[in-house]
Amino acid sequence: MERHSKLKTHLAVWSGASRRGLFVLVVMGVLSCMSNTAYSIPSLRVEISSISSKLIQKQKALNSSQDLVNPAHRFNVSSMASSTSFAGIISEDSYAFGHKEDLGFSIFLDRRCKRVWFIRHAEAQHNVAEREHELGSLVLLQENSGWTYWDAGLTVAGQAQCGRLRREIEALPHPLDLELVVVSPLTRTLQTAMRTVPPSLHDVPFVATELCRERVTSCPADSRRPVSVLKKEFPAVDFSEVRTDEDLMFECMKEDSDACKQRGIKFLQWLAKRPETRIAVVTHSGFLKRLFEQFGMDIARDDQDELHRRPANCEMRGLLLCAHRHFSDVPGAENWVDTSI
Repeated sequence: MERHSKLKTHLAVWSGASRRGLFVLVVMGVLSCMSNTAYSIPSLRVEISSISSKLIQKQKALNSSQDLVNPAHRFNVSSMASSTSFAGIISEDSYAFGHKEDLGFSIFLDRRCKRVWFIRHAEAQHNVAEREHELGSLVLLQENSGWTYWDAGLTVAGQAQCGRLRREIEALPHPLDLELVVVSPLTRTLQTAMRTVPPSLHDVPFVATELCRERVTSCPADSRRPVSVLKKEFPAVDFSEVRTDEDLMFECMKEDSDACKQRGIKFLQWLAKRPETRIAVVTHSGFLKRLFEQFGMDIARDDQDELHRRPANCEMRGLLLCAHRHFSDVPGAENWVDTSI
């Protein structure tokens, strides 16, 4: 395995207070297989950034005016606000973590955190067309190529990328010990998941959800085949989270960047409600771009660049997802959040 010399190795806290919820993302490392080159970026040092000046100021004021050891002043996390609007966040949300900017550390409650490995799908047929055709990405439009790249599958090179990433994962000094694999219901992500984390080698459930599919555009490459067909091709995957057999999202709606960002936060809320704490997510670069760019605007520039850059095909990026509030999975509960599409 070849180390990539240009990328700095460190652990960084990436925070974001979005309009749809409150989370912190912490990068744990990057593992990528591009062409014949693989590189791993371990976490070597700690660099803490500003979480949110507004929340920090509130917490400092509360810490100086209240004795948090006093039971009367302890915050009951079970009563945390369920509002998904950042404007409605109350100061108690900051008690889900302890941030000491002057000391250079943040402490998060273990039960609030999940290890999540985000994997972009391996090279697919439409990626090659986009790269090699003179029209570039415009070749994928229906008026230029029809349905040629509808729900495009992996190329031979993409299949090889999956094999290399799987071997790199198996060679890690500490196993991932995955409890769940979440996958977009498009063919290229399903194939990547099956070839990278084979169900036969890991006793772990595979769940498909449209919450992490690619941004819905007018390109047939971003549309999926019917679930009834996908179930036969990928029998190990649980498609119960996909509500319709046909791709009604592609037929009935198109997403701009803001809509995709909102869906991304819904996806984080869905993950936060899951019982599993070690999760792999096989998804798409466009979705990841719009998800991650909502976080880390106030951190060191090199860390920001690492979070926001476009992932390579079959690149795995490990993060910590820290939820500042509880998201109930019980409809009607005070802290229940509807994450359906």
